[in-house]
Amino acid sequence: MELFSFSDMSLQHVPSYAGITTSPLWSAVTSKLGSALPEQLQTTLELNQQLQMFSMAAGKILPLTAMQLCTAVGEFKAAGSCDGPHEYRSMLVLNEQCLAELIYQSELPVSPMQQRKLLELEQQWLFPLRNALIVTRLQQLALRDTLTGLGNRRYFDDAIQKALQLTERKQQPMVLILLDLDNFKQVNDNFGHHAGDEVLLAVADAMRCTLRASDNLFRFGGDEFAVLLTAEDAQSAELVAHRLVKAISQHHICVKFGVSASAGLASYQAEETTQTLFNRADSALYDAKQSGKNAVRTAAIHGNPIAEVMNA
Repeated sequence: MELFSFSDMSLQHVPSYAGITTSPLWSAVTSKLGSALPEQLQTTLELNQQLQMFSMAAGKILPLTAMQLCTAVGEFKAAGSCDGPHEYRSMLVLNEQCLAELIYQSELPVSPMQQRKLLELEQQWLFPLRNALIVTRLQQLALRDTLTGLGNRRYFDDAIQKALQLTERKQQPMVLILLDLDNFKQVNDNFGHHAGDEVLLAVADAMRCTLRASDNLFRFGGDEFAVLLTAEDAQSAELVAHRLVKAISQHHICVKFGVSASAGLASYQAEETTQTLFNRADSALYDAKQSGKNAVRTAAIHGNPIAEVMNA
């Protein structure tokens, strides 16, 4: 099974034994975990939930401080994880195929007996893990742009709706940044679509390097991109927009083909819909494009005139 590399899905904060375990009685562990864990793991196809279940079982064998699952579809940490003084790594292999690497961090070194017990637990996880990886990959493919790996329009529509709900509930800021590439059509016309794809990949790379939370990056198709910023990130949205435009225009591939970017941003206003927020950001982007390109403009509140041009 070939797996693609995508960003990890959000962790669900459910109880974990990480950091609170004590040394177990081995007879009790063997009798209680032998049949319960496989049935528990088969109740969900969410990697995060499976990891939490496994960490609770492993925490009865080892005084865990952290557990991390590294896969081709992302890296996942058990809730409550924190760095520990000792680390133990194990490869999860099924039918000669490596599914993942499991990283344990513990208060104490892992003894040979504990390694054997952990291996027994890991063997019970292999088939549920394989199934969860397949489902996660399919979910990611449905929500990702196939060229750049950024979120697609379907992912964006879902993400902005959830971000709006969270913003209203927590009374925190939210900003939408829309970007459009300057001179991109000429690249396709003069150098072909292969060169255009090269530019789009470079833009996605520049955006990922600029932002910490790559799950907030989207490509709608063509040369249109979007960024969602919430909470603390939204407070520095103008600076982020400038950094994005600068990073794109200075990427060596974009320099090679004479491509830059323009951006328009809009801050969420109370009781605003996602459509009106998008329209205001889009109007700001249009104004930036008309002003000479390679610029950033901010939409004022509720349809007031667009804020003055800020050259990137």
